[in-house]
Amino acid sequence: MNSYLPHAALFALALASAPVHAEGPTTLDASHFSIDSRWAYNTDVIASDANGVTRISMTDAAEMAKTSTTLGENGNGYNGMYTITLRPGYRMTGLSVSGTMFGGLGEITTPGGLPGEGTTKNAMKLQFEAYRPEGGTVSAMHADYSMVDGKLPFVLASEPLSVTGTFNLSTWTMVTVNSYPYYLPGHPDGPPGREVYPLATMQVLNPTLTIYTSAVPEPETYGMLLAGMAVIGLARRRRRSA
Repeated sequence: MNSYLPHAALFALALASAPVHAEGPTTLDASHFSIDSRWAYNTDVIASDANGVTRISMTDAAEMAKTSTTLGENGNGYNGMYTITLRPGYRMTGLSVSGTMFGGLGEITTPGGLPGEGTTKNAMKLQFEAYRPEGGTVSAMHADYSMVDGKLPFVLASEPLSVTGTFNLSTWTMVTVNSYPYYLPGHPDGPPGREVYPLATMQVLNPTLTIYTSAVPEPETYGMLLAGMAVIGLARRRRRSA
């Protein structure tokens, strides 16, 4: 779809593209937690789940976060909402979102490889926030990328966490492109040459949500740890006094 869209219209387009009322929650069951996707058209998939590391392929985001144009501005976006419930005895220790940006800024075809008056641009914005249902941010991550020509891997990772129970994860991704044509050089005293419409593209490949979990230490484990630290401290004191 090619169009001349102002930035406000691009933002509205991203919101309109979000599957707000789709087929209802889709639940995925991992070893240490369950995850419900409230706004999914396409079911996300657990790609791997072992040793406290669960990788989820964000199928819906991959389908929505892509756009292209040869004239003017264009954009698309993805909004996602997840509810993650840790199983009793487990906690989340961290999370990350990764993937590959794949952008194109059009070929320069003028003689000698020199650009004309035309321009191509692309950009991607990422926002992820984990928060408690009753309020309070657990972790927030965001990044902006622009002028991507080719493939560029990315990773957004949280700080170390210790979260139990239930929390929500909201995601927002916006991709935009801009392309204006240029003319090939014509005769020195004549009109300009052929008008060229370069293709500007932007999309997210293989977006993956990774959730790290571990068992919650039992109270007696903490007691043993404190006792061990006390013994070590006592031994050090005896060495110093000797």
